Amino acid sequence: ERDGSYYCSVLFEYESNVTPVALNSDNVIALDYKSDGLYMDDKGNCPDNHKFYRESARKLAKAQKKLSRKVGSKKKETKSKNYLKQLEKVNKIHRHIANQRNDFLHKQSDAITKRYDVICVETLNMRAISNKKFHNGKATMDNGYGMFLNMLEYKAANRGKYFVKVPWNYPSSQTCHNCGEIHPEMKDLSKREIRCKCGYHNDRDVNAALNIKSEGLRILGLA
Repeated sequence: ERDGSYYCSVLFEYESNVTPVALNSDNVIALDYKSDGLYMDDKGNCPDNHKFYRESARKLAKAQKKLSRKVGSKKKETKSKNYLKQLEKVNKIHRHIANQRNDFLHKQSDAITKRYDVICVETLNMRAISNKKFHNGKATMDNGYGMFLNMLEYKAANRGKYFVKVPWNYPSSQTCHNCGEIHPEMKDLSKREIRCKCGYHNDRDVNAALNIKSEGLRILGLA
């Protein structure tokens, strides 16, 4: 690897007999994407998600600045031994950040797929969300939500659980979970609470997760 580490890959094949769990609406969780906390579930729980990239940003910037001063940092310039040595240090920091993030995501996805039989999520275009116009590109790339969804999907399949994807255009954040009225003003991400004339009031992310849960159960034919 670029950071000087080595890996051994072993490929093997095995037969897996997974028995699907009984489908019911009793043991369900729904997750809404949250840039500063990975997700918010329908019960109002949000994991303590470390911002691994930002936590190592100062150390990484210092290492990259050092790298830029080495012979070989400019185009068409021969890479010196000192440059390659410093480059390895930079890559090690990147690898450390990635390892921290992967460990956290694996633990979160393991806990959810072991605990719940049905997991409902919203399909999202993570590249579009990380676009500069949303002003949260670094946070989006730092929390690894896309990778988290992939982990949830294959782990749920391996355990005979149900992983339900609600279409990206479903207005989960704009819909009042109590009466179903659409609130276009909730397109504004700065609005953190939804208030409806029916008297319903909730955190926008919890409301979205509740709607994702309802739609997921409908897709499964349980609602």
